[in-house]
Amino acid sequence: MTDTASYTFKRYAVLAGIILILLSIIFGLSYVRRKNEIKYLTVAADSLLRLYPAFADQPVCIGGRVDGEVPAGLSFRAVLRASYRERDALIFFLPITGKYGVYSAVFFYEKTLGCVFCGLAGVNAVPDMLGTYGITPAAIKVHQTKIEKLMQKYPR
Repeated sequence: MTDTASYTFKRYAVLAGIILILLSIIFGLSYVRRKNEIKYLTVAADSLLRLYPAFADQPVCIGGRVDGEVPAGLSFRAVLRASYRERDALIFFLPITGKYGVYSAVFFYEKTLGCVFCGLAGVNAVPDMLGTYGITPAAIKVHQTKIEKLMQKYPR
């Protein structure tokens, strides 16, 4: 191998090493972000469910994230597993557009209760405060209807 070929080979090896290190950092950070997002969503759902008066008598126990078990049909930010009165339930996070931007709307679904809107995650806005954020009750009703229709097709 000539000196020029050896020098070029070393340069490409260093470049490949740098690219490999950067890709490792990117994938590592996305893994950490995903773990923190699940913790954030769990805390946000828990705080909204504690504020909601219908769940005052029996607390909701929130489990982990549901991946691949809920059929597609809506653009869920996340779906969390929960239990309410010893029954399985789901907590849906849907993006909803208001006057000041996009918020994560939290919907609680349990088969006997149906779909219940709990509020907006991140800002802890209960359903009574929707007008402040520029979200109409009709928009919430549309999402509730979509979730209920979707869950009728979902065999649980």
